[in-house]
Amino acid sequence: MTKTTGKKKSEEIGINGLNSISNLEAEIMKIVWEKDRVTVREVHETMLKKEIADKESDFIPYTTVMSTMTTLADKKLLKQNKSAKTYIYTAAVDNKELSKSIIKSVSDKLLDESTGRMVSKYLSDSKNLTKKGVEKLMNEIDRS
Repeated sequence: MTKTTGKKKSEEIGINGLNSISNLEAEIMKIVWEKDRVTVREVHETMLKKEIADKESDFIPYTTVMSTMTTLADKKLLKQNKSAKTYIYTAAVDNKELSKSIIKSVSDKLLDESTGRMVSKYLSDSKNLTKKGVEKLMNEIDRS
């Protein structure tokens, strides 16, 4: 039996709520985009190598990576291939698509209506979604 919380689950990924993306989830998505097809172990080892290089004292547990990747699959950000003993994960969305969704969510929640329309119009042209393009957008928002 599934327990319902009464909260409506949105398909939209944003900055808060049921479909928010955490720093850990974003870090895992970057690894998946970089490697294309990965297992939990490969993601965990990549994260450990970075933590060792950064000389951090606390290391992320394997189970945390595993549960976070399952959550990302539940959010439909990762595809989970369960045909083998070890699950293989691939990205279900590309980084531009996810970035666009997050930026739109931020603009809808935090900016006034006219600025939000400007952001939506800007995002509709995907060639704008570059680091330079986002910096240009932020400058336009600062001026408005």
